[in-house]
Amino acid sequence: MSKPPITANQVTFLRLALLPIGGWLMYQGAWGLWVALFFMTALGCTDFVDGWLARRYGSTVLGRLMDPIADKVFIVVAFLPYLDLKWFSWWQLLLLISREFVITALRSTYERAKVAPKTAFLAKVKTWAQMAGAGVFFMLQVIPRREMIYVLLAGAVLPVVFTLIRYFITGYIWRVSFIFGGWFLALLVPYVYLGKDFTFQLLTISILAITWLSAWTYLTPMVRMIITGKFQLADWVRLLFAILVPILLIQAQARPDLAPWAIILAMCLEMAVGGLDTLLCVHGVESSPLLWSLRAGLLSLFSGLALSRPVGDPLAQWFLYIACAVVLWGTAVTFYRGRSYYLEEPKVRKDILGDD
Repeated sequence: MSKPPITANQVTFLRLALLPIGGWLMYQGAWGLWVALFFMTALGCTDFVDGWLARRYGSTVLGRLMDPIADKVFIVVAFLPYLDLKWFSWWQLLLLISREFVITALRSTYERAKVAPKTAFLAKVKTWAQMAGAGVFFMLQVIPRREMIYVLLAGAVLPVVFTLIRYFITGYIWRVSFIFGGWFLALLVPYVYLGKDFTFQLLTISILAITWLSAWTYLTPMVRMIITGKFQLADWVRLLFAILVPILLIQAQARPDLAPWAIILAMCLEMAVGGLDTLLCVHGVESSPLLWSLRAGLLSLFSGLALSRPVGDPLAQWFLYIACAVVLWGTAVTFYRGRSYYLEEPKVRKDILGDD
């Protein structure tokens, strides 16, 4: 088989470039939601494509970095509109998204300290569960009961059938298919007997649980570093703003008078900055605590000022725009600082730059 005309990195960046279209579609009424479902599903499937290309034809430092960042941006774009649709509460979204901010901050910390946390298999399952769960949440809200039963039944059976067919052809068993099959079966039974609302909450709890259980292998080294005094000022600064920023931006998303596109943009860019900082840490030129505090602190300040204004006050929106401008500036500065490293291939530990 000849080498395909597209690389894994190009697939990853194409997914990032197209994700804003999916977010825009979710605010275009009923037809937009349906188009967004199929569009985002197709984008989510590209995660398998760039993974296959990277394994078969090789990967780069930038690719191993940007693939998990693209996954996190996907989750932000897919789930934040659910708050406007009244499908999620703000605290549920905070639990879901704050984990990604914290782990992204810790990736930089561990790279700086040359700590190699074990990448758990559950982390891969977490990413796929979040992506698939975004679609299931949608279908639970809009698909009639009878048709939804067929959807859940198909979700329980088809993954197992396909992996068995693949086993007879290639001899390879994709064990995640059995996890997904069991997961859909666990949703099917309560949906039939207890209804849509109970199943929706059960799905929410299951995704939040796997989201934080998968973070365990990343959190335990942090505790050891704090106890031994290896957690430096820059690490505390990253961790502080990794907790504060999602709290402020999700609270802003819950307000009806603030533009959701500005909030989603700020959150996605802040995640990207965290990923770029990890790349800089690979080369020992990570952002200083002062530079990090300047960007994230100003973002937090103007987001807080926006929240402090009464609902409907035009100043609130302008404060949010300033917060967005700060993140754009910070992303540009970080991107420029790492411009000479994007195409290099230094020796890095794949467990740090892998799925988290």
